Amino acid sequence: MPSRPQDFGGFVARATEEGAIPYPYQAELAQEGLPELLRVPTGAGKTMAAVLPWLWRSENFPDATPRRLVYVLPLRTLVEQTAGKVAGWLSALGLRASPDPEVATREDEVVLQVLLGGADRNDDLWQLEPERRAVLVGTQDMILSRGLMRGYAEARARWPISYALLHTDTQWVFDETQLLGPALPTSAQLQGLRDILGTAAPTRTMWMSATLNEHGLATVDHDVSALRTVELSPADRTGGLAVRLEATRTVQRLELPDDAQEYPAALARELVDRHHVGTRTIAVLNTVERATSVCEAVLEIAPQAEVVLVHSRFRPAERGRLIDLISEDPPEEGQIIISTQVLEAGIDLSARTLVTEAAPWSSIVQRAGRCNRGGEYATAALLWCSPPGRAAAAPYEREDVEAASQALVELEGAAVTSTRLQQLRVRQAPELHAAVRRRDLLQLFDTMPDLSGADIDVSLWIRDGDDGGVFVAWRDWSATGGRPAEDEPWPLRRELCPAPVADVRRKHLRRVWVKDRVDGVWRQAARSDVVPGAVLLANAAGGGYDPVLGWAPEKREPVEVLAPVRAVPSEDSIGADPLSSHGQPWVTLSQHLQDVEQEVVRLCGELRLPGLDHGHLGAAAMAGRYHDLGKCHQVFQETLRQVGEPTVEGLLAKSPGGRIRHARPYFRHELVSALMLTHPSCRLLDGEPERDLVVYLAAAHHGKVRLSVRSVGNESAADPPTILGVADGDRTPPVPDERVGPLTLSTDELRLGAVEGLTWTSRAVTLRDRPDLGPFRLAFLEALVRIADMRVSRGYREGP
Repeated sequence: MPSRPQDFGGFVARATEEGAIPYPYQAELAQEGLPELLRVPTGAGKTMAAVLPWLWRSENFPDATPRRLVYVLPLRTLVEQTAGKVAGWLSALGLRASPDPEVATREDEVVLQVLLGGADRNDDLWQLEPERRAVLVGTQDMILSRGLMRGYAEARARWPISYALLHTDTQWVFDETQLLGPALPTSAQLQGLRDILGTAAPTRTMWMSATLNEHGLATVDHDVSALRTVELSPADRTGGLAVRLEATRTVQRLELPDDAQEYPAALARELVDRHHVGTRTIAVLNTVERATSVCEAVLEIAPQAEVVLVHSRFRPAERGRLIDLISEDPPEEGQIIISTQVLEAGIDLSARTLVTEAAPWSSIVQRAGRCNRGGEYATAALLWCSPPGRAAAAPYEREDVEAASQALVELEGAAVTSTRLQQLRVRQAPELHAAVRRRDLLQLFDTMPDLSGADIDVSLWIRDGDDGGVFVAWRDWSATGGRPAEDEPWPLRRELCPAPVADVRRKHLRRVWVKDRVDGVWRQAARSDVVPGAVLLANAAGGGYDPVLGWAPEKREPVEVLAPVRAVPSEDSIGADPLSSHGQPWVTLSQHLQDVEQEVVRLCGELRLPGLDHGHLGAAAMAGRYHDLGKCHQVFQETLRQVGEPTVEGLLAKSPGGRIRHARPYFRHELVSALMLTHPSCRLLDGEPERDLVVYLAAAHHGKVRLSVRSVGNESAADPPTILGVADGDRTPPVPDERVGPLTLSTDELRLGAVEGLTWTSRAVTLRDRPDLGPFRLAFLEALVRIADMRVSRGYREGP
């Protein structure tokens, strides 16, 4: 670690290229810790205020500072820029090897992960090394879905790990709360439920906005009576920040046709005519479709200025290039940016001319903050217009848009500051959203799909209406008859394009493929597969994407393929188990069980876990010791030996094979472990007070045998019937090193609850609902065993 700075000011100077001096309110956050509510105007340095005080405190007050910072943004276009800033600060402080936010290494002292879905190298670094400080940056979709144990574009088997870490020893930060929609009450409810149900280590939340008040955070389980709020002090309103706060822009209305067909061309002409050479002109429109139409109309005029379309429906590669374009100084002829709400928040841009469609007042305030942002222009124009057509207010409430329009009419010709706009009282109805309740949270703890293969839809708690999207990647299938290859790899992050659920269902359904949750094969998607967070593949020859326009379902030109650089082993089908064979050496079962037990103990010693007692942690270590007992089963041993003669003697835990294919489909060795540990003839847990907890943690160490356990596929019709590849009456051989003799397995408990009248599910639910555990602590214990197993397997593969 670099030498500790003498004060926060010196720390900030080292972190920033320009040697910035922190504002007084930022220094207060460093000294006192992050508050629950940070209410400062746009352009006042909220991103720095969220990250650098936490980072400074993590060095100076580590025992009082959460180990992880989770930075939640409403829009995808903000993620890369925010992550880029953080990467630069960490690199300058010597805490990270590279200023590139996409590069994460095991040498980094502070892990930076961008949560955008897909699979990439070291994407699981924050999960595998929870003892290290980490900054996670992502959208409300990506992060809140993980906080609800339904991670969008994430392997199902990883859901419990993300859930556990996000609710333990973590500082959440929600930026630009006016754009969060239902994610705002969800974030408040989750904090309230953490406080009520308990966590393994304290977890806090800070909400940042220029306009939010504490009443917006009041939910059934979140008490706002004692929230600490920080605002700008008189000392903040001097110097460089004063220039920003006093910068003005003159309000003027544009009269445009109300006809939706004529509107794009008319607005395009206004943008070109009012653009000043050498400056930036920004147009913020309320829908992607209208922004795209206006951009196409501007391009037809062919202005001298550089034209850039920015919205959320681009692949990361193209989106990154767009953000780079608009983040640099405008070219000599200037730049015209046509955008949606993605430029409403977070991105540090300044335009001499800004055009906005009428929107709720909070959005107008944020958009105006991108006009003459730094006070660099003597005159700047804030132009506004009314959207066309019958659904002119969409996606907002008509009354809110009309109230904002009336306020803008009254400001006609006035040169206004951001502070004046923020202080105006303009009607905006409180948003009403479904609240995630305690019963919902507990129900979401079970990650087994229902009998139809569907999951609980969490989108209503994350984003409004059709805003929730799927993720589409394009592949070249010219050599495979227009369909995925049998071993088609899971998409990498850079391939994924966000797309609206409604668009895919209506215009693209017959052209997309989904990976089956049970069998792990790619199949043509059904309507029920196209749900928020789904990852889909499409044939590049069928079109659907344009590098300038982004997601474009009407386009039929072939899509440029961003070929995956490597195949990513999938752990998401029921029978997949890549950690047992993918790149592994020969390892005996006895050795592996000892190694994982020791790793659990070591990991517990490196973490602050005041919410867990010695009994809980002892159960985790014991689960590490016995988690893979079930690998002694003949089915598993035969699978590992398929690749050749072992170089070690005894029962095996790992082999150097490739993709595992068991003789019995869906076979789960961890279910065998649980059945062995609960067998009347197995004495390993005699006298153990946390017997049920040990069994559950051993069973759950792959994220596939958790609350619900039942037959999948055609198992119930097999002869004999099986449950996750295990048949009633299966025999396991002796495990001499663990003093376990041969056992005949019974699946009664999985079916009817023959043992003490309890079923597997009822035992697991009892653990989840225990006052000293609850869902957050139980998930963390589950993650401890899981992480220890993954780390040991990584050590076999890569070396210590």
